[in-house]
Amino acid sequence: MDDELRALLNAVLEPLDARGAYIEQMRMDIAKLQESVKQLEDKVDRIQNDVDTMKRDMDAMKKDMVAMKKDMFGVKKDVAALKEGQVRQEKIMERLVIRSIEQEAEIDELRKEISTCPCLCLPICV
Repeated sequence: MDDELRALLNAVLEPLDARGAYIEQMRMDIAKLQESVKQLEDKVDRIQNDVDTMKRDMDAMKKDMVAMKKDMFGVKKDVAALKEGQVRQEKIMERLVIRSIEQEAEIDELRKEISTCPCLCLPICV
């Protein structure tokens, strides 16, 4: 009867040992999973920090772009004013050139008149 009890006890203990080993393996697997989840959480936190930093950088870049657009608008206005001024100056230069040519012609005429006046009393002779 002792052998029978031992056989019966072994028959009950063997599946319990196998289940104990299975449970222990599950505990180790759960511990590994918990560690993996912790690592993933840490990575997600780092990624979130990176995303937050990128958002701040993008906001700063947007502000810089708004400022650059304003500056560019000012530069465009200045360039347009310079072009307009240049056109005006070119017209003035054309008038001055014409006026200078006219004055040179008048001076040449006066020189001719002076050279033809024998008494050098041009205002009186003319």
